[in-house]
Amino acid sequence: MKLETPEEKYERIRTHVQGAILREYPNPDRAGCPGAECLAEIATRVADFDDAIEEDSRWQHVTHCSPCYSEYLNELEKVRVSRRASAK
Repeated sequence: MKLETPEEKYERIRTHVQGAILREYPNPDRAGCPGAECLAEIATRVADFDDAIEEDSRWQHVTHCSPCYSEYLNELEKVRVSRRASAK
């Protein structure tokens, strides 16, 4: 049996947690959703490793709302792609 590298273990756990959030927190009426602009701001803060985000009630909503979490993941990917392009 092959041992996981730390990176492989992180990726496996990240995928599992993301999948659980996307499955387990439906919000079909989008109650309390902060909106696209806020999700883009949150994605930027996460990409900047802003530890204070854990105390932000909007982040708490995102991590407990499948639709918002899905949109947040899309925004986070946009931030990362943009930064990679800027770094070239």
